[in-house]
Amino acid sequence: MKKSLYFTVAVVLLLSGCRSVSMLSFDVWRPAKITFPVDIERVTVVNNSVDPEGREGNRYKDISEREYELEISHDSTTYRLAEYMAVALSDAHYFPEVTIFYDDSITLPKSLYPLLNEGQLSAIREETEHTAVVTLDKTDMAVNMEDNALIGTMGETVYMTDLSVATTLHLRVYWPDKVVPSSEVVTDTIYWQSFGYTPDEVHSSLPTTPEFIQEAMKNISTRVRDLFIPHVDNVERYIYTSSNPALSDAYDFWQQQKYKEASYLWEYVYEEQKNKTSRAMAAANLAVYYELFDNYTKAIEWVDKSLALFKEKSDGETSDIVMLQDYRRQLLERKTDNSTLQQQM
Repeated sequence: MKKSLYFTVAVVLLLSGCRSVSMLSFDVWRPAKITFPVDIERVTVVNNSVDPEGREGNRYKDISEREYELEISHDSTTYRLAEYMAVALSDAHYFPEVTIFYDDSITLPKSLYPLLNEGQLSAIREETEHTAVVTLDKTDMAVNMEDNALIGTMGETVYMTDLSVATTLHLRVYWPDKVVPSSEVVTDTIYWQSFGYTPDEVHSSLPTTPEFIQEAMKNISTRVRDLFIPHVDNVERYIYTSSNPALSDAYDFWQQQKYKEASYLWEYVYEEQKNKTSRAMAAANLAVYYELFDNYTKAIEWVDKSLALFKEKSDGETSDIVMLQDYRRQLLERKTDNSTLQQQM
């Protein structure tokens, strides 16, 4: 399985005493929600949805808090959205072939129900037996815009406008060997915010309707890709640093990407030193080390050791405990995901 061992130090957060944490970011693989059979030869995307309603769900609140219904013009939005989906799937180079079906000689339902029949599916598959057909069955796109007035540092009035586009797609996947397709819902919301000295100036800085529709289509197509294809995600982790000489030397090794040398020193601190805080920090760092090499069982063991020591030092929920409890949750999730990833990769 491909993975990234590269990380960057984003920021150093000061805690108490002579210790701090360095926030790291590195890439991890996430499994797709849908696992495709290994014998799939082609995925064909089909637009089976009408354009979103021009008024439904679209709202504008002006500076005086009056609300209006927005009229959003759609021109073949769903056809272009199906194209964006097909391109996103194709560019991932995961499936042997990705196509889009355009043949208008076949009448499609163009609504969430009924299902495509066998004749329609046969025409779409074009005699390619192991073809999964992905249909875009319903598209909702809610646009909301709101004006607000703020008082600037010099007492002047500054106007601000928030714009959001929330997109919801209803999809079906017709499998080569199954009678009933699976249904999926994909959602995504994107935001813009602009400032100016007049409402008109603020509005002119926002994207036009075609621009924000295009951006919404791009974003949700990425969500569709991640639904079907394993993908890289960026996570944040923390390495404890300290004036403790062994911990300080270990962090120097870590920055040089000498991970094993760093782990030896952290194990030394945990096993040989008496200070519980130093031992807890070393254990937490060892959890990150083992996660980096996909050993989630060992990583969880070291998080538990760190949590136990921090709890001995604390009467309540310190920031260390809260942070490590969340980290443990993420490790359990990655451990569960790993078997699925092995099948999909």
